Amino acid sequence: MFEFDTESVRNALAKAGITGTHRSHKRRGTIEKIDKLLAGDPDATFGLSGVGAYTPQQILSFMSELTGCPADITDVDCDDWIDPDLTIAGIVAAAERLRDAARTGATLLVVTGHPTGMLEHHMRVVDHYAAAGGKVLRLRENESFPIGAKRSMREVRYNGGVGCLADWGQLLHTHESAAMEALLEAEPWPDLVLGDHGFAGAAIERGIPTIAVMDINDHALAVARAQGRDVTIVPMDDNRLPHLYEPSWSLFGAIIAGANE
Repeated sequence: MFEFDTESVRNALAKAGITGTHRSHKRRGTIEKIDKLLAGDPDATFGLSGVGAYTPQQILSFMSELTGCPADITDVDCDDWIDPDLTIAGIVAAAERLRDAARTGATLLVVTGHPTGMLEHHMRVVDHYAAAGGKVLRLRENESFPIGAKRSMREVRYNGGVGCLADWGQLLHTHESAAMEALLEAEPWPDLVLGDHGFAGAAIERGIPTIAVMDINDHALAVARAQGRDVTIVPMDDNRLPHLYEPSWSLFGAIIAGANE
């Protein structure tokens, strides 16, 4: 029987602004991000094909289904919202998927475009996954490759098993898929990916089973889920203070260890 107090986790994440009323993005900007997706902006498409073949209202409806956010495309001045119950449901589904994968010794690649938000969270999840028997990959570690329009040399630097785009001594925030596409030039591919932004998008595009943290303006991931692609969505603000995610990584850890059986 599952004895972990999910209600306390729900309340703590809402109090921290990780779920509930959104504190990082204004509704108007979130809606405008749909226009960027439809225009093919790589910051919005995340390397996913076919995500622009919908109306703005359809795209917002996909997002609303996964987050509980208002579905009215014309209401740009209201507060955006992620339903805390949907966040908890996403965490539980993702953690159960990691638990089952770890028990078979499956390989996991963990990557984030938000090193200032999700890095510590994912490091803790990696620890739980490895402790449960899973294998953590570090694709193309200590290699450099050209990224972006200027083809600048970059690398993916792994911290605690979590990969982030890096420019020598600094970790970079990125939405684009180019870094993940470069990683997936290496083989074998992972059995499962935990990521966000273009890291998740590029994996989904290649048919790799993916767990994706999805913020309120990451519409391409919601479209991919609506298309029936193999992605488990965890809706939450992806750039709050790192320590605030402790209730989430603790719930991940409890489930991966089998506490809900």
